[in-house]
Amino acid sequence: MYLPEIDYVDVWSFPIMGPDAVDDVPAKFVDACQAVGRDLQCRWHGPSTYMQNCVWTVSTLDDGYCHLALDAGPRPRHKTAGTSPLMGFGFGVPHIEQTQELTALIAGEVQDQLAGGPSYVQWPIEKNRLLMPSFRDGRAVWVVRSSDRVVAEIGALV
Repeated sequence: MYLPEIDYVDVWSFPIMGPDAVDDVPAKFVDACQAVGRDLQCRWHGPSTYMQNCVWTVSTLDDGYCHLALDAGPRPRHKTAGTSPLMGFGFGVPHIEQTQELTALIAGEVQDQLAGGPSYVQWPIEKNRLLMPSFRDGRAVWVVRSSDRVVAEIGALV
């Protein structure tokens, strides 16, 4: 299979939850990715997975479209017995200026990648229901679809 080589305008990598990020990364990417990264630590149903050292990579194209990837970072020995590292994945994101709208989009893509991956994950859940990311009133939020109830802002899930 032939895969074309892609010339990216910029490529940045930074920790899943922060606070550190390279200075020239646009704040909207850092804020959106790290909000989703914080929530990945909560309400997870699936195999026990070590994510603390995962790394986001944002690669922009000249048309504003970008590729995002979440890859497993180094796993410390003796601290993660019984867990497996996160299986890395990537996806494309259209050009979006508003951070909260971008956050909801990234949360939805990550949720789809986890649910469709080899070790099926439901994330995030409340009781037996999957919470859905949504953009409402200028905020990225988790919603119970059946009741249309907002549970928390994305990045503030407990």
